Amino acid sequence: MGGPTLKEFMEYGIDMSEIDVVIIGGGPGGYVAAIKAAHLGLKAVLMEKDKLGGVCLNKGCIPTKALISTAEVLNHIQRAGEFGIQVKDYSFDFPAIMKRKDQITRRLSSGVEKLMKANQVRVIRGEGQIVEPGTAEVLDAEGQKEVIKTKNIIIATGSSVMKLPIPGLDLEGVITSDEALSLSELPSKMIIIGGGAVGIEFAGIFRALGVEVTVVEMLPRILLPIDEEIALRLTQLLKKRGIEILTDC
Repeated sequence: MGGPTLKEFMEYGIDMSEIDVVIIGGGPGGYVAAIKAAHLGLKAVLMEKDKLGGVCLNKGCIPTKALISTAEVLNHIQRAGEFGIQVKDYSFDFPAIMKRKDQITRRLSSGVEKLMKANQVRVIRGEGQIVEPGTAEVLDAEGQKEVIKTKNIIIATGSSVMKLPIPGLDLEGVITSDEALSLSELPSKMIIIGGGAVGIEFAGIFRALGVEVTVVEMLPRILLPIDEEIALRLTQLLKKRGIEILTDC
């Protein structure tokens, strides 16, 4: 679902010079700020170049949790014998798994869109930038540029995938976490560089789907920020499931 274009705003007779606040970015920080502004009686415009909901909803927390739920079902099936249940044969449909993940994120993003409409927050699809104090500029999908005068500007541009200075990142077969969420077919093997939360989530997901997974971590152990006992217990569990973990490298 897309928001109105700048052309449509002008056709509707909306005075873009009377905007109280412009929010650049439609993630959790941006759309919540827009709703709060509307509740306070302010005229708000939200600029978003992609889907509403931000990284968490579209390329992070939500899609990975959707895949994790599938991985958990597969893990239960694989361990069914421990509970006295015999599962002689089973299979999974990877495209269907990815389709379910996409349906979940689309539904939630659509929910954010409805929240914007319900709170009379005007969403402009385009890339926003600050030109000068009190002035924001947006370039919409049609290539139309518009300058908006406003009393306040909130920057809520969120996060993006960080490119690490590792030789060979531009080689074929090297993908980011964003691209891992858009795979059309499963690889037979996967090396994950980084044993943080994101890396370990993907390790668990793809191992449950039958991929040979190796996690490479430069620190002494995975998940260094969390409690050591928990991290070590999780390491044992991951190794038991067939995930190779290499640390100090």
